[in-house]
Amino acid sequence: MKTVRILGLLVVAAMLFGAVASCKPAATPTPVPPTPTLAPPTPTPVPPTPTPEKYDLGGREVKIAVENAYPPFNFIDEKTGKGVGWDYDAGRAICEVLNCKPVFVETAWEGIFEAAAAGEFDVAFDGITYTEERDKVVDFSDPYMLYGQVVLVRADETEITDKDTLVALKDKIVGVQLGTTNEKTAIELVGEERVHSFDTFDMAVVALMAGDVDAVIIDDVAAYGFMATNPGKLKIAGERFTSEQLAFVFKPGSELIEPFNYALKVLKENGTLDKLYKKWFIEFKPAVAEKAPLIIGTTDKVTDLDPAQTYDFHTWEIFYNTAEGLLTYKPGTTELKPGLAAEWPEVSEDGKEWTFKLRPGMKFPDGTPVDAKAVKWSLDRVIRLQGDPNWLVSAFVDHVEVVDDLTVKIVLKKAVGFFPYLTAVTPWFPVSPNCYSEDKFDEDSTCGGHGPYRIKKWERDVEMELEANPDYHGEPPKWPSIIVKYFADATTMRLALENGEIDVAWKTLLPTDYQDLAKNPNFNVIEGPGAYIRYICINPTHKPFDDLRVKQAIAYAIDREAITEKVFLGTHKPLYSMVPMGMTGHIDAFPKRDLEKAKALLKEAGFSEDKPLEMDLWWTPTHYGDTEKDVAAVMKDALEETGMIKVNLQSAEWATYVDYMGAGTMPVFLLGWYPDYLDPDNYTWPFAQSEASADLGIFYSNPKMDELLEAAQTETDMDKRIELYKQIQELWATECPTIPFTQGSLYVVTQKNVTGVTLAPYMLFPYFLLSK
Repeated sequence: MKTVRILGLLVVAAMLFGAVASCKPAATPTPVPPTPTLAPPTPTPVPPTPTPEKYDLGGREVKIAVENAYPPFNFIDEKTGKGVGWDYDAGRAICEVLNCKPVFVETAWEGIFEAAAAGEFDVAFDGITYTEERDKVVDFSDPYMLYGQVVLVRADETEITDKDTLVALKDKIVGVQLGTTNEKTAIELVGEERVHSFDTFDMAVVALMAGDVDAVIIDDVAAYGFMATNPGKLKIAGERFTSEQLAFVFKPGSELIEPFNYALKVLKENGTLDKLYKKWFIEFKPAVAEKAPLIIGTTDKVTDLDPAQTYDFHTWEIFYNTAEGLLTYKPGTTELKPGLAAEWPEVSEDGKEWTFKLRPGMKFPDGTPVDAKAVKWSLDRVIRLQGDPNWLVSAFVDHVEVVDDLTVKIVLKKAVGFFPYLTAVTPWFPVSPNCYSEDKFDEDSTCGGHGPYRIKKWERDVEMELEANPDYHGEPPKWPSIIVKYFADATTMRLALENGEIDVAWKTLLPTDYQDLAKNPNFNVIEGPGAYIRYICINPTHKPFDDLRVKQAIAYAIDREAITEKVFLGTHKPLYSMVPMGMTGHIDAFPKRDLEKAKALLKEAGFSEDKPLEMDLWWTPTHYGDTEKDVAAVMKDALEETGMIKVNLQSAEWATYVDYMGAGTMPVFLLGWYPDYLDPDNYTWPFAQSEASADLGIFYSNPKMDELLEAAQTETDMDKRIELYKQIQELWATECPTIPFTQGSLYVVTQKNVTGVTLAPYMLFPYFLLSK
């Protein structure tokens, strides 16, 4: 096996051995530890030992096989177009000792042993591992490097402690490089079904850090290199469990084996090999080719690039990748961690004062410091401008105080148990006071905040280009640049994916697309947990929707199963509560479909087949993807199946739809909800609290509901909160301010070489973990 293909990044120490003329490597010596040590003082020069006559090759040409694709052993220098690397320098040094002329022959890795045995060249370098199987075909020199295989895991891994625990934990997936001894070892240890092979080892390690695999079997020198370039993120579980050697390859019985072993001995003694190791394995930094942008496709649209105004999923996702809150989510989890804050906040005994210390030295893309003044200015601006998401700040915050340059105190109107989650949402993301307007929304601003990426350019509804933010306080993005391409429909986006024009197809393909693409080996179809819900909104200011019997009849008549099966093809599930399934406090509060009950309620309300309820049902064509027209159609069919309801479908594009909501002109309409923060409060208060519901066009008000919502919001005892939300959901099923019907999973489709996809219930896609 060849060692890993990114050895130019590794910290490798010279491991040199005495020369013993043989067709096999000598006995295994003790390796030098992988951490380099300071070189000893330069010794007094010793005149070179004359080469014995039997090792003098008389100036003959020696053909040396190299692949020219294996840095730092051998590769083509892009500036000169010539071959360079350890193999080239070592070959020349050996020929200086042996009085020969090295001729480097580019040779493919595949078939290299057969070619060596046939004498197509004199010797193969190329970082080749000695194995007994290979020794049956070719002969080897003495070894010039020793390494072994280890289990590489994430730094926070607690279950995998060594090779044996990896084998025992049957659910753990192992990453390796395709076609290597590591792959063979992994299959022997855990079975082929638990092994995920990648084209390169860097892809395997990226997948490990992203959580796509649980361990990587890798050579120790490579493992130390990855640990050095990703400090604090990786560790070796247990000890090296194999011992392997690199040596030169010759045809059987070659007369060059003894001379080469002699030359290795000389070069070791005179320090030449030490210098070459230092040059190529410690000091060498391979040139990094500029990476083409990773392209994400979506049918979503950006609305307003101002965190004080924007209130849609996709624009929040852009801010999630270009800005950050005081706290932020650990990717792929529902756990919070410090973001712009240097540590967890201090909280007063009454739970109303939260004091945050900011990280020093941060700045916005325009160079303005990220300090306490900027945090206060940004939050005050959200409250003052009263944009759509302002309630996520104004409903909870009494005022903000600047304690010092890096300390800000948030004083709440009342204690709120879920307050930390609020600080991780877009309206809480600080922005530069020198880039955003103080007294108006900047809907087309590309200023952004302080995040992993910054916005390089944006053409509305066409594409947005993001570039890595060199000033970001945290880990840099896995890929230096992202392009988000905006598509008019799912069909066009799927075609772009299949043609290789995009790397990732995100929201939203059709359910049939996910089914089809899952069968195609060229793509990855990834499903993640979703807290995305769909529901009907009913405005009781329009008659007859002030009549509970009418609203309850609609709740009995809708066919959730038909929507999930016919429209979403199983990618959604029927939902019987506004609190999503899987969230603390969820109960199935709404009844199953019952047409007879629906008819009875409609009859009580004064409707009949001769005098049906005529109602408009509003939907928006593009905001929720191409399936929305089908959702509306199935909903219409289900309601009309009562024989006592006649539905007129009405539609408006999203911007107009939002205006209609605010004006209260739509009596019954479809909406979807992505979580602002992961708490039942976020799925109840905005829709049913008297003041908040008007913002969503529902205009529902009930003092009892307000009382329950207020109590649940301020209660810190979890058992008591669960009981309160049970009462809220039961009252909800009677009052029907909204009627939930489905809960969806998250789906993303990528090209096969894309890694780092991380999905979580908070629904925002971390572009900064993607790689390819």
